[in-house]
Amino acid sequence: MDTQERNIENEAKQSTETEISVIDIINMMLTFWWFIVMLAVLVGGATYTYFKLTSIPEYKSTSRLYINTEAQQTSTDVNTNAITGAVNLLPTYIEVLQSKTFLDAVSDDLDNRYTVSDITDMITLEAITDTNIINISVTNEDAHVAYLVCSSIVNNAPNEIARVFGGGSTKLIEYPEEADKSESLHTARNAVIGFVAGAAIAMVIIFLVNMFDTRVKSKDELVSKYGLPILGEIPNLQN
Repeated sequence: MDTQERNIENEAKQSTETEISVIDIINMMLTFWWFIVMLAVLVGGATYTYFKLTSIPEYKSTSRLYINTEAQQTSTDVNTNAITGAVNLLPTYIEVLQSKTFLDAVSDDLDNRYTVSDITDMITLEAITDTNIINISVTNEDAHVAYLVCSSIVNNAPNEIARVFGGGSTKLIEYPEEADKSESLHTARNAVIGFVAGAAIAMVIIFLVNMFDTRVKSKDELVSKYGLPILGEIPNLQN
């Protein structure tokens, strides 16, 4: 047998020796289940505590505007083309209502207590799918502030839409209200994510420690890895 054949045989043998089956991994995890549970609980608990202590409650005020692109309604029938046109134009209407010019008007309406940047951080404007309706959402640490900003937006929106587009109109579908309770802080969800992350970290640690642990832990492992017969065992005299 030449040198190249011996090298190939040795590489194959080493590959067989270091290969870890799925069953081995499962047994590995079951052996150290207590470590997985402990780290999962620690990380999950720490995540829950962190978000519970650092998260600031926020309140939301919402409203909905119906956008009509026709300056005058000439028929009581539903005009499919008009509705389709309005739906396609909704992103443009949203951009107008997020523009600095409009938000300056909202800021002036609120006696300049909040800058354009402040208002931008509070508001979220979304087009409701397959409709010509815009959903307005304002979030703030103060429920009354959220309500005031939302009210100002819906009060100033009709004039701004008419000014920019030279026609069309808006109708208020849902009046803003002052929230009586804060939005969910999702502390429970974050705790679950932390629990799963902790368990995953523990599994990776166990796997890596066992991968780099080259010690032979039993005679069965010696036989299975190297195929060598056991001639005898030295008893543990400390027991």
